[in-house]
Amino acid sequence: MRYVDIGIPANNKGKQSIGCLFWLLARMVSQMRGTIPPGQKWDVMVDLFFYREPEETKEQEEEAPVYTEGYTGPPAVDWSEVPAIPALTGVEWTAQPVAVEAAGNGWDDAPAPLIAV
Repeated sequence: MRYVDIGIPANNKGKQSIGCLFWLLARMVSQMRGTIPPGQKWDVMVDLFFYREPEETKEQEEEAPVYTEGYTGPPAVDWSEVPAIPALTGVEWTAQPVAVEAAGNGWDDAPAPLIAV
């Protein structure tokens, strides 16, 4: 995995599992870009991937947190445009640089740290 940035373990044995993986990745990228709010419920048909008891799904729906409509997360920022930054006025930038003398000639000149025993 020399040229791989990230590895995501997933089932790649069937068309549906690969499709589900791509759908989840696309959904997460859309959330990171800000096109989909993070609190929005995902409408996924779980029956295609595994079986759940109907009683379990009813309990989960009752326990699900309620998100308000006002929460949308931070707005997406368009970084393609360069922001206009005003120039500073009244600041003197023409001063001559000051030479700083180094404490030693290299790494060997530094004393060893003291270790308390």
